[in-house]
Order: sequence, then C-alpha cells, then structure tokens
Amino acid sequence: MKHNNEKLPAEELHNQITFYLNGQQIQEVLAPGISTLDWLHKQKHLHGTKCSCNEGDCGACTVVIAFRHNETIAYEAINSCLYPAAKLHGKHIITIEALGDTKNLHPIQQSLLEHHGTQCGYCTPGFVMSMFALFATFTHPNKETILSALEGNLCRCTGYQSILDAAQEIAENFIPDQLVPQWCREIEKQLLEFEESAAMVVKPKNAVGLVNRYLTPENLKVLFDYFAMEPDALFIAGGTDLMVQMNINRKEYPVLIDLTGIPELNKLYQQADCLHIGASVTYNQLYTCDFVSQGYPELHKLISQIASQQIRNFGTLCGNIANASPIGDSLPLLMVLDANLRLQSELEIRHVPIRDFFVAYRQTALHKGEIIREVILAPTPQNAYVKCIKSAKRKSVDISAVITAMRLEQDSGTITNAIFALGGVASTPIISKTFTSLMENKKLTSIDVNQVCHAVADEFAPLSDVRGSSEYRHTLIRNHLDLYLKEFLEVPR
Repeated sequence: MKHNNEKLPAEELHNQITFYLNGQQIQEVLAPGISTLDWLHKQKHLHGTKCSCNEGDCGACTVVIAFRHNETIAYEAINSCLYPAAKLHGKHIITIEALGDTKNLHPIQQSLLEHHGTQCGYCTPGFVMSMFALFATFTHPNKETILSALEGNLCRCTGYQSILDAAQEIAENFIPDQLVPQWCREIEKQLLEFEESAAMVVKPKNAVGLVNRYLTPENLKVLFDYFAMEPDALFIAGGTDLMVQMNINRKEYPVLIDLTGIPELNKLYQQADCLHIGASVTYNQLYTCDFVSQGYPELHKLISQIASQQIRNFGTLCGNIANASPIGDSLPLLMVLDANLRLQSELEIRHVPIRDFFVAYRQTALHKGEIIREVILAPTPQNAYVKCIKSAKRKSVDISAVITAMRLEQDSGTITNAIFALGGVASTPIISKTFTSLMENKKLTSIDVNQVCHAVADEFAPLSDVRGSSEYRHTLIRNHLDLYLKEFLEVPR
C-alpha cells in the first residue's frame, strides 16, 4: 500500500449506479471497490447495520437485497462487508432502519422482543434481516430451513434458543404478504422494468484506496476490451475471498473487472445431458436447481455445508475453482465428477479437465486474460457410488481441515473405476494414485479396507496448522476412507 506521504494518482474511475435504498430510488457515485457496508456507514450514516468480523463470519452486517430473477423478484440476505456496492445497480437494498421504529416494530422485531431474543442487541439487526429474507421467500418454513437461514449469524450473548423461538413463532403465524411492507411491493414493479445502465465517472483521487478502478462490463466483448486496456486487472465474481483480503489484510487490487453483469456468464442449463454452470451462477442458484438436486445429489448436499446462506447468495462455484485454494470445498467432489472447465479469452475457447487445472499452490492452468466461462458436468453413471465428506470444527461457516470425495464403479463384482480426491493434505487439491492402483480391477470380496485406509493415508504428508496437526489429518483420511468403503461394500447389489 502507498504511504500517506506518497503522491496520489491525479484521478480514478468511480462507479455511477442507480438502485433503491429502503424504498427510495437513488443514484450514487461510488468509490471504486467500496463495500456495501462501508458505503452504508460512510456515505449514508446508516449504522444499524453492524460491523464485527468484516470477513463474512458473524452476520452482524447482514442486509437484504431484492432483485429481478427471471420474471420474479428474489429477496436474499447478504454480508454487506463482502458485497461490493457497485453490484447494487438495479437492485433494492433493505436495511434494518426501514423495517420498523420504536413505535411500530416489524413483526420479526416484535417477536424477538417478546421472546427476549435481543440480549446486548449488537447481532440483532443481522438476525432480523436474515429472518426477513427467509420469511419474504418461504411460507411457513420448517425448523431445518430456519436453521439454515440463520447459520451465518452469530450471537455472542448465547441467546440462540430465544432467537429460534421468535423465528418459529413467525413461521407458524405469518405469511410473506404480512411481513413484506407494501413499499417493497411497489419497488418490485420498478425492478421488473429497470433498464438503466451503469456508468463510470472520472473524479479526483483524494484518499489512498485499495482499488482504483472497478469495471462492470455488460457483455463479453466489453469485458475483453477492458482487459486489453488493463492487462493487470483481476476478475471478480462473488468476491467473497477477495473482499476478505481487502478488509482484513488490506491487500491492493488496483483494477477489478466484475463478471456478474454479463448475461452469458449467468446461465445454468442442461445440454446433451450435461449440466453447464456459468461463471457467475451462485451457490444458491445451484442449490435450488432441480438439475442439481436430482442429477448430482452429493453436490447439492455439499453446497448446504459451504459458508453460510448469506455468502451462498452471491458466492460462486467458478470463483471457488479459480481461487484454487487447496481446501476449496467444491474441488475434490468436482474432480471425482470429472468436471470439465470451459475457459475463454478474447481469442479462443478451450476445455481443461479440472483434474489438470491446479498446477501448484494457488496456481492454475488459466492463461493471462482467460476466465472460467463455465463448468460442465457429465451425467453420473447409474451404478456410480459418489460421496463427499467435509471435516471441520463447525457444521457450516467453517474451513475444512480435510475434505474428500470418492467415486467407485463396479461391474459384476469387480471395481472398474476408483477415484479418491482430497483437499487439505497437499499444496493443491489432489487425487490419490495409491487408491486407484489398489482398487481398480479388484474383486469386491478381496478388498482389505484397513490396508487401503493406511496405504492411502501414508501417501500424503499433510502440514500442521491451526485447523489440525499432520497426525490429525492422517487420521481423518483413514476415517473418511473407512466410512466410504464400508458403506460402499454394504450397499446391496
């Protein structure tokens, strides 16, 4: 970062966007890369949205965005600390200040009050907004759905039961039309008709910033035109990891190019029996897609264990791949599913199997100026055993110590295909060579589970860190294998 006594650039590009804030249409000129939380605090002085962790772990900063999705309006909770404010173009952001006041509490606020769910109150705005998004979307949600919606909100006063009691009361006694204010419904009509374009405004630079230009192309041609002008730019989709680096580590990203405004990259569809997942398709879009739940049930289950609902609402699968973390939650499972990546630059499109994509720690096969346009998943054979296990200290909103996935196929009692992929045990997500060599062409009756578990664990020399020692990770590898193989061998055939 530049020090205060260094000369600042004479100018920078700001984002001029039009959107709705608590029922009012506004046009704002935003400093490049500013988060929604910082904008709310610094520009609008709306401090009901709290800042605690600033990395998407606590939910105190939760707000709700309403936006057009196909021909309907979706309401989603997001972590405003990680959500670049430039993404608000054409959306309606709703904060705690708009839902009620001291004389007329919103039913969610009233229920929390009556059930003594406020405690110190610092986390309460985030809980209220997460509930608002939930109850604006679901009619009489069950306990599991409520827990999923609130898993990204932490209460440091340990008031969870009273909060859950309040949520349960709302679930039983209210429907969305009783909880979504009429002024929100009026804005929905405007969102469906919204067609204004965002713009860039040149302004003098009067402060040291981490981002000088946040570019929002509306199609692929403009995207690659921007990159030709800014060859050192980084691409951003959800930005859930990149924004953490800015917030916590104060890392500079002089030029960012946002992919999420490009319609071609937000496609989720089936073609020739394959599932195509575009670069800006969110985890929530995947989770609610029938193609995924029916054709790839293990991916559907895994998504529910990734981060929190707030992050899944704007985090992307392709971003998880491009981030190339050796503990990326989706990567081992995608490897055993034989995912294929469609990469695109200005000049060419090429396909790379995900197994060949990770070349070193946080390094990938992407060429300069390339994006992951989409992930392609072929159908899984009917007889395939596909499973994934994530070991972490918490059920959700946590990073894996070890995450693994397995795929086994057999024919007439003989293993024909055996893949075991791991994250958290090497510098990249990796496939075990030992497992494949020990299992393929083996008769089911000749498999020695204990031998396989120890031999595969010994293939790796995982590091020790805050999430677990090397010995602990070895134990997890053995235990995962033991669970997989015993379940597979006990499946009736």
